[in-house]
Amino acid sequence: MLTKLAFKNASKSFKDYAVYFFTLVLGVCVFYMFNSIYAQQEIMVVTETTNQSMVALRQLLSYISAFVAVILGFLIIYANNFFIKRRKKELGIYMTLGMTKRKISTILLLETSIMAMVALIVGLVAGIFSSQFMSFFTAKIFEADMSAYKFVFSMDATLKSILYFGLIFLTVILFNTFAIGKFNLIDLIYGGRKNESLKIKSTGVAIAIFIMSIISLGLSYYIILKNGMININFWFLLSLILGVSGTVLFFLSMSTFIIKLVQGNKKLYYKNLNIFVLRQLNSKVNTNFISISVVSIVLLLVIGIFSSGYSMQNIFSKELQNSVPFSFSIANYYDEGNYVNGIYDSLPAQLKNSEYIESYDEHKIYIMKNGDNHYEDYELDLSSIGENFVATPLNFMSLSDYNDIRKLQGLEPHTLANSNYLVLVDDVTEDIGVQFINDNKYITINGEELSPIDMVSKTATSNTNYVSIAFVVNDRFLESMTIQETVLNIQCKNEEDAAAFDVMLKEYRSSVGKNSAFAYYISRQYIYANSITTKALVSFLAIYLGFVFMITCAAILALQQLSEAEDNRGRYVLLKKLGAEKSMLNKALFAQILSYFLLPLSLAIVHSIVGLSAANEVIQQFGKIDVFSSIITTAIFVVFVYGAYFTLTYIGSKNIINKG
Repeated sequence: MLTKLAFKNASKSFKDYAVYFFTLVLGVCVFYMFNSIYAQQEIMVVTETTNQSMVALRQLLSYISAFVAVILGFLIIYANNFFIKRRKKELGIYMTLGMTKRKISTILLLETSIMAMVALIVGLVAGIFSSQFMSFFTAKIFEADMSAYKFVFSMDATLKSILYFGLIFLTVILFNTFAIGKFNLIDLIYGGRKNESLKIKSTGVAIAIFIMSIISLGLSYYIILKNGMININFWFLLSLILGVSGTVLFFLSMSTFIIKLVQGNKKLYYKNLNIFVLRQLNSKVNTNFISISVVSIVLLLVIGIFSSGYSMQNIFSKELQNSVPFSFSIANYYDEGNYVNGIYDSLPAQLKNSEYIESYDEHKIYIMKNGDNHYEDYELDLSSIGENFVATPLNFMSLSDYNDIRKLQGLEPHTLANSNYLVLVDDVTEDIGVQFINDNKYITINGEELSPIDMVSKTATSNTNYVSIAFVVNDRFLESMTIQETVLNIQCKNEEDAAAFDVMLKEYRSSVGKNSAFAYYISRQYIYANSITTKALVSFLAIYLGFVFMITCAAILALQQLSEAEDNRGRYVLLKKLGAEKSMLNKALFAQILSYFLLPLSLAIVHSIVGLSAANEVIQQFGKIDVFSSIITTAIFVVFVYGAYFTLTYIGSKNIINKG
């Protein structure tokens, strides 16, 4: 009998608790998709580098999956708590009819097991098919060939999904048993008759708090835009504190403030059931302002990490392999008096005379001997690269070395008058170079003042990126300077030769140890391999967490509104008796749920616009991104998940109130 009742209740639950079931299925689906990524390499033609990257990604996702399982576990328990609260009266009737708490717990155990089994099966099937589409995204991230595509099933991801979600539902069963054990009959029968308390009743107080929230948010935005996200300092922490407190104060005051605002427009206020909708919204937001604030902040994180993570696939692309100028950049540092020979002359014959070398060039970076010419001497705005740059001395390069570097890259040489200098920059330091030019800042060397030419150069000088800004001057000015660094750039005939030469360099370093002719070297292939690994780790981690956080936020809002509909069923019944048409009630319900969903999302969008603007300088250090593509993809993702939960919430709430 208990089994029959459990099956009947479970079948009813799939309809009544669509949000709960959808959350379970979506959680299993996402969990399987991201844990099956390693298996997708079977359908891709991958290199050794790609394979190593996928191994690293698999390890990272294994750790993150445990964290994700905890988040989903709390979400499922939260949803299950709503599930139990809504059924208090039903469970109370069971007890009234003489059913023991043990039998009630057994029914809930069977229902939960049935729900879990069906959700697990549906979620795994959805995950298996969704992962096939995920394969194409994975191939794009790893820049792999999909010509060997075939249907892939990951037993490892399946077993992980069953294990983690089995543990989650075991926790849910224990929670249900504990909850039923604590309930008294009176609690079950009258559990739904509890009024919500309003936090703010005074209009003046609400307006004052609203103004405080706007001031806090405004200051937070100003500070984070001014300070940026590179400098993790007092101002950065202050902006976070102001942002969080401003968000909480905003929602604490918002509902009362909106009511007074709408009351000013009598035509709108008294139209249809707007009074009822506003009062309901005011009550719910006042009661749940903390959870709504948390949801808004987490939605900010979702938009930020998802858009940034998706952008990474565009930052590091196969074009990077071509943009890195040299097959190898081999570097050495020198103190004054320790420089004897160049790097190339100090290499053993088998390396210098290697058949793999097509061409090479060696150049030097200098600083002033007397310690003059630091960036702090030039009244610059260094906020774009950090204040630690202030005490850094200017780096100089000879015009002849600069032109030799350009020649190695097939570029035309530059000329430079004796009284001029050229600023050599990259994307990060371009703003600093432009300031030297726009402000016509003079640099004094050996008593002579040099002025900038009206351009900056982005000619890459090495693969190391150690010197991101340098000042090119005529050779005669460098005689009194100290060598800071020497770099040997080598071009190989092709990538196969570069791989072979890399093996020779490694063997040389291992054989001579500290007596090596150079401090370090970086190859184009190494940078490319690292870019693939970085792109994959950041992209999948951000998108994975973005999915989970988005599900969590939308599910919390949905469950709160379903709970609201259950609590207000009597009010809707009364409105029907007073003559309100069904279509009018449905429109009022739609407006209430839509407003509740849009409130935290709207503020999160404002937060994210400011946050992404501040984060832009960090992202640009990796390269240029396709902003439009990233925004469109993030918007589609948010609309799909958020919209699905909104639709299910509206349908579920409408079914609840129409039962009255």
